[in-house]
Amino acid sequence: MACKIETLKDNNRMSTQELLQTINEKIQEGVTEFEIEACGQHDIGGSSWSKDGKPLTFYIKNPGQRVGAMGTDAATIVVEGSAPADIGWLNAGAKIIVKGDGGDTAAHCAAGGKIYVGGRVGTRSGALMKHDPKFEPPEFWVLKNTGSFSFEFMGGGIAVICGYDCENLESVLGNRSCVGMVGGTVYVRGKVEGLAKCVEQKKLDKFDKDFLKSGMSEFLDSIGKPELADELLDFSSWTKIIPLPKEQKEKKITVKEFKEQEWFKDGLFGDLVEDNGEVFELAQTGEARLRKPVWDKDLCVGCNLCLNNCPQNAISETIKLYSCDGSMCIGCGICAAVCPRKAWKMS
Repeated sequence: MACKIETLKDNNRMSTQELLQTINEKIQEGVTEFEIEACGQHDIGGSSWSKDGKPLTFYIKNPGQRVGAMGTDAATIVVEGSAPADIGWLNAGAKIIVKGDGGDTAAHCAAGGKIYVGGRVGTRSGALMKHDPKFEPPEFWVLKNTGSFSFEFMGGGIAVICGYDCENLESVLGNRSCVGMVGGTVYVRGKVEGLAKCVEQKKLDKFDKDFLKSGMSEFLDSIGKPELADELLDFSSWTKIIPLPKEQKEKKITVKEFKEQEWFKDGLFGDLVEDNGEVFELAQTGEARLRKPVWDKDLCVGCNLCLNNCPQNAISETIKLYSCDGSMCIGCGICAAVCPRKAWKMS
């Protein structure tokens, strides 16, 4: 029999810490199934585990961030409705089912298990997914679409974006998807725009179709949409996205090439300021100095601190008259800093 936990009683909300402690105490007592009426508490389900390895099942309503985070392969987590950011963050094996929409960064850093979302997910979802070859790859299934910057820096795993009811979208992956992707596969149904240059979009082969056929029924049954199978298994609208082979990736250009080929004509402020293109050193002498020292005869007491401390030996003295050689001075201001009478000022 499931253990029911209500986190809001008489307008008093149980804290995340109290909820997680209560769950762990019940697990120690032998409870393996939970029904949790949450109120935005974080980290529910994923980090809980049983010492004897018994499977744990969580049915959750109204969770907060990171539901199922760091989940193990002994956990099954079902969210009735939607969930906010970080669903399945760092998932290491749990099966996580969200029957509504997911927030930003769903499946972020996932390394194992399965994450099923019966709606949409937000920006940066699937980012940094990875795969240790000793284990099964993580799977991330989404019924509708993702936000922008999805699957950036993806290193492994499998994502399936079904694009259901997304015909009016310009891209079911948002904009700038798969930036920095170096591994894994993203299966997508529908229009895709704004992909990064480091990936390629290809037609499905037999292996891809067999994978989608074998996994689609479990996904749709889990989110309560088995009637969509025939529509989603029409492969005419499906493609896959994989990283480009190293030899096909765009070669990085030098800073000089970037300035000549990509940078704004006449510079960022070219429409406001004329620039002759001359490049100055970090510590510059002559007319390019940012500041120049000016000596005031009336304030000088002849202590020679400026003369003795100038790192460029740019200051000279002739019959108690001090001057600065502009061809040697870098405008560092040390002369002004050491002068006790402020006879040197930087202008």
